[in-house]
Amino acid sequence: MLLTAGVLSLAAAVMFVARLQRLDGTDPARLIGQLRLAQWVAVALAMLGGAPIGLAVVTSATDPLAHLDLALGIGFVLTAGLVLHRDPVQALRLAAAGFMAHALVQIAHGRGWLTPGLAPMWFIAGCASYDVALAAVCFWAARRARP
Repeated sequence: MLLTAGVLSLAAAVMFVARLQRLDGTDPARLIGQLRLAQWVAVALAMLGGAPIGLAVVTSATDPLAHLDLALGIGFVLTAGLVLHRDPVQALRLAAAGFMAHALVQIAHGRGWLTPGLAPMWFIAGCASYDVALAAVCFWAARRARP
Protein backbone atom coordinates (compact mmCIF):
# COMPACT_ATOMS: atom_id res chain seq x y z
CA MET A 1 0.00 0.00 0.00
CA LEU A 2 2.77 2.46 0.92
CA LEU A 3 4.75 1.55 -2.17
CA THR A 4 1.75 2.25 -4.40
CA ALA A 5 1.08 5.59 -2.70
CA GLY A 6 4.73 6.59 -3.03
CA VAL A 7 5.01 5.64 -6.69
CA LEU A 8 1.75 7.35 -7.63
CA SER A 9 2.53 10.55 -5.72
CA LEU A 10 6.01 10.73 -7.26
CA ALA A 11 4.62 10.11 -10.74
CA ALA A 12 2.06 12.88 -10.25
CA ALA A 13 4.75 15.29 -9.01
CA VAL A 14 7.06 14.48 -11.94
CA MET A 15 4.27 14.98 -14.48
CA PHE A 16 3.25 18.25 -12.81
CA VAL A 17 6.82 19.60 -12.85
CA ALA A 18 7.33 18.47 -16.45
CA ARG A 19 4.30 20.55 -17.45
CA LEU A 20 5.54 23.40 -15.28
CA GLN A 21 8.96 23.41 -16.95
CA ARG A 22 7.37 23.93 -20.36
CA LEU A 23 5.98 27.29 -19.24
CA ASP A 24 7.89 30.51 -19.81
CA GLY A 25 9.81 31.73 -16.76
CA THR A 26 7.86 35.00 -16.76
CA ASP A 27 4.45 33.36 -17.07
CA PRO A 28 2.38 33.87 -13.89
CA ALA A 29 1.03 30.33 -14.30
CA ARG A 30 4.55 29.03 -13.64
CA LEU A 31 4.78 30.92 -10.35
CA ILE A 32 1.33 29.69 -9.34
CA GLY A 33 2.32 26.12 -10.21
CA GLN A 34 5.50 26.41 -8.16
CA LEU A 35 3.46 27.73 -5.23
CA ARG A 36 1.02 24.82 -5.46
CA LEU A 37 3.87 22.32 -5.62
CA ALA A 38 5.57 23.98 -2.64
CA GLN A 39 2.36 23.67 -0.64
CA TRP A 40 2.02 19.99 -1.56
CA VAL A 41 5.62 19.15 -0.68
CA ALA A 42 5.26 21.01 2.63
CA VAL A 43 2.44 18.64 3.52
CA ALA A 44 4.54 15.66 2.39
CA LEU A 45 7.52 16.84 4.47
CA ALA A 46 5.31 17.33 7.53
CA MET A 47 3.87 13.85 7.04
CA LEU A 48 7.32 12.28 6.70
CA GLY A 49 8.49 14.22 9.76
CA GLY A 50 5.46 13.07 11.72
CA ALA A 51 6.14 9.37 11.14
CA PRO A 52 9.26 9.24 13.34
CA ILE A 53 7.43 11.23 16.01
CA GLY A 54 4.87 8.47 16.37
CA LEU A 55 7.49 5.74 16.13
CA ALA A 56 9.69 7.47 18.72
CA VAL A 57 6.81 7.78 21.18
CA VAL A 58 6.26 4.04 20.95
CA THR A 59 9.95 3.15 21.47
CA SER A 60 10.94 5.95 23.90
CA ALA A 61 10.54 3.68 26.94
CA THR A 62 13.19 1.25 25.66
CA ASP A 63 15.66 3.47 23.79
CA PRO A 64 17.04 6.82 24.97
CA LEU A 65 17.91 7.84 21.38
CA ALA A 66 14.18 7.90 20.61
CA HIS A 67 14.06 11.39 22.12
CA LEU A 68 16.51 12.55 19.46
CA ASP A 69 14.24 11.04 16.80
CA LEU A 70 11.33 12.90 18.35
CA ALA A 71 13.24 16.19 18.19
CA LEU A 72 14.31 15.56 14.59
CA GLY A 73 10.72 14.78 13.60
CA ILE A 74 9.54 18.03 15.15
CA GLY A 75 12.31 19.82 13.25
CA PHE A 76 11.04 18.43 9.95
CA VAL A 77 7.48 19.48 10.74
CA LEU A 78 8.74 22.99 11.57
CA THR A 79 10.72 23.04 8.32
CA ALA A 80 7.51 22.20 6.47
CA GLY A 81 5.90 25.19 8.16
CA LEU A 82 8.75 27.41 6.96
CA VAL A 83 8.24 26.13 3.42
CA LEU A 84 4.72 27.55 3.52
CA HIS A 85 6.05 31.02 4.39
CA ARG A 86 8.64 31.45 1.63
CA ASP A 87 8.33 32.54 -1.97
CA PRO A 88 7.84 29.52 -4.27
CA VAL A 89 11.42 29.13 -5.53
CA GLN A 90 12.92 29.50 -2.04
CA ALA A 91 10.24 27.18 -0.66
CA LEU A 92 11.08 24.48 -3.18
CA ARG A 93 14.80 24.76 -2.43
CA LEU A 94 14.13 24.62 1.31
CA ALA A 95 11.89 21.58 0.80
CA ALA A 96 14.61 19.89 -1.28
CA ALA A 97 17.09 20.47 1.54
CA GLY A 98 14.56 19.18 4.07
CA PHE A 99 13.96 16.01 2.10
CA MET A 100 17.70 15.40 1.73
CA ALA A 101 18.19 15.91 5.47
CA HIS A 102 15.34 13.47 6.15
CA ALA A 103 16.98 10.93 3.83
CA LEU A 104 20.25 11.30 5.78
CA VAL A 105 18.38 10.69 9.03
CA GLN A 106 16.84 7.56 7.51
CA ILE A 107 20.29 6.38 6.43
CA ALA A 108 21.52 6.97 9.99
CA HIS A 109 18.71 4.72 11.21
CA GLY A 110 19.63 2.05 8.70
CA ARG A 111 23.27 2.13 9.80
CA GLY A 112 22.26 1.88 13.49
CA TRP A 113 23.57 5.33 14.43
CA LEU A 114 20.09 6.43 15.55
CA THR A 115 17.42 4.30 17.22
CA PRO A 116 18.12 1.00 15.43
CA GLY A 117 14.73 -0.62 16.04
CA LEU A 118 12.63 2.43 15.22
CA ALA A 119 11.16 0.97 12.02
CA PRO A 120 11.67 -2.03 9.75
CA MET A 121 14.48 -1.77 7.20
CA TRP A 122 12.05 -1.80 4.25
CA PHE A 123 10.35 1.30 5.69
CA ILE A 124 13.65 3.10 6.27
CA ALA A 125 14.93 2.31 2.76
CA GLY A 126 11.61 3.30 1.19
CA CYS A 127 11.50 6.60 3.06
CA ALA A 128 15.07 7.46 2.12
CA SER A 129 14.40 6.67 -1.55
CA TYR A 130 11.18 8.68 -1.54
CA ASP A 131 12.97 11.60 0.14
CA VAL A 132 15.74 11.70 -2.46
CA ALA A 133 13.23 11.49 -5.32
CA LEU A 134 11.09 14.31 -3.89
CA ALA A 135 14.20 16.43 -3.30
CA ALA A 136 15.10 16.00 -6.97
CA VAL A 137 11.58 16.96 -8.04
CA CYS A 138 11.68 20.08 -5.85
CA PHE A 139 15.08 21.10 -7.16
CA TRP A 140 13.93 20.53 -10.75
CA ALA A 141 10.83 22.67 -10.19
CA ALA A 142 12.90 25.48 -8.64
CA ARG A 143 15.23 25.74 -11.65
CA ARG A 144 14.86 28.79 -13.79
CA ALA A 145 13.30 28.31 -17.19
CA ARG A 146 15.58 28.85 -20.14
CA PRO A 147 14.65 31.86 -22.28
